Amino acid sequence: MNWFAIEARDAAGVLKKDRLEARDSAHAYRLVAERGWFALHVSEEEAPATAPKQNGKGPPVTWPAGGLLARLRQPRARRSLTPIKTEQLAQLLRAGMRLSEALAVMSRRSADPAWQQVFEDLRAAVVGGRPLSAAMAAHPTLFGSMFRAMVEAGEMSGHLVDVLERLAAYLQRREAVRQRVVSALIYPCIIITAGLMTVLFFMLVMLPRLSGMFKDMGQALPWSTQMLVWTSDALARFGWLIPLVGVAAWWGFRAWIRAPERRLVWDRTLLRVPLAGSLLALGEFSRLAQTLATLLRSGVTLVESLQVAEATLTNSALRGALRQARVAVREGRSLHEGLGAQKLFPDLMLDMLAVGERTGDLGEALQHTAQAYERDLDRAITRFTALIEPVLIVLMAAFVGSIVFSVLMAVFDLTSGIGRL
Repeated sequence: MNWFAIEARDAAGVLKKDRLEARDSAHAYRLVAERGWFALHVSEEEAPATAPKQNGKGPPVTWPAGGLLARLRQPRARRSLTPIKTEQLAQLLRAGMRLSEALAVMSRRSADPAWQQVFEDLRAAVVGGRPLSAAMAAHPTLFGSMFRAMVEAGEMSGHLVDVLERLAAYLQRREAVRQRVVSALIYPCIIITAGLMTVLFFMLVMLPRLSGMFKDMGQALPWSTQMLVWTSDALARFGWLIPLVGVAAWWGFRAWIRAPERRLVWDRTLLRVPLAGSLLALGEFSRLAQTLATLLRSGVTLVESLQVAEATLTNSALRGALRQARVAVREGRSLHEGLGAQKLFPDLMLDMLAVGERTGDLGEALQHTAQAYERDLDRAITRFTALIEPVLIVLMAAFVGSIVFSVLMAVFDLTSGIGRL
């Protein structure tokens, strides 16, 4: 759980400022809405230095029902089935079923006991009066913040079925992309693994014997071969530290990036990474344009649409830029001017927004923008998968070739010395 600073207005329009604990920004927005307030600004901040005390003691510790062991033994629903389940639910709603009835049917239809429980939980929450998006917050691993924000948009606009169908198509497309990338990486990974195992065997078994033979013959080693020998000695002595250092570095990075200001720096850096940064940005721009188009075409105001769309973005730099644009729009500026001032959004999106605002059909312009970015994303992924395989193979070949070259240099020096004798 994280702490968020909120600014909101209540039903009477009075400005409210508070701090609350939530899983993510989407969850924070929902908690604000449950109070009957309209959120103006939500920002993540550091946790308080001391937790509030009760009766002179710390906050009570609650354990999951059934104990920790029972919790671990509880079957987990497979996240890979989320697109299929979403599509099936949309089909039932499209056929005219009420939401509670459709959730009950999904619970009975699911062969997986874990998914049966998920839909039963959702149905119980909906029957109890909670919106579906809020009920899904109890299963964040299955329904992420973007998923819940889109469902909330569908509930707000009255187009829940359309949103669920769009979500199912998006998740299936994302899974297909992931499978394409994984398939493209299988062969290079096999080559790299085999190459690394061969190099380790040579460095830890064969090279010490060769270096001992060179020393016995009084042969001076070339500098490249000597560097290889030193590396082999270091691996033999301290190689066991490598996985420990890797794990420590990973956990250290996770701890470092938890601070909002550091996460902002990291996310800005990611957008500048060649190739990978463009893939990330295209996915974010496509999702943003699609979300805004859905909301605006359903009659949701622009400020409210920007608030919901903010939760669908995963990059904190883009989220912050969209938040600033929302403030600008609330102050009377146009959307394309507000986004353009942040220097993070591409000219194509800004130009399309300007045209949409000038013609009075911003939703349609955003829909065309989303389609354009989806096509660009597909092409970028195709280029990435076509490029990564030969690049990895060439890099591995160069690495192995440099080792072979260093050893052969020593052998050539040895044979030339014997020939002079």
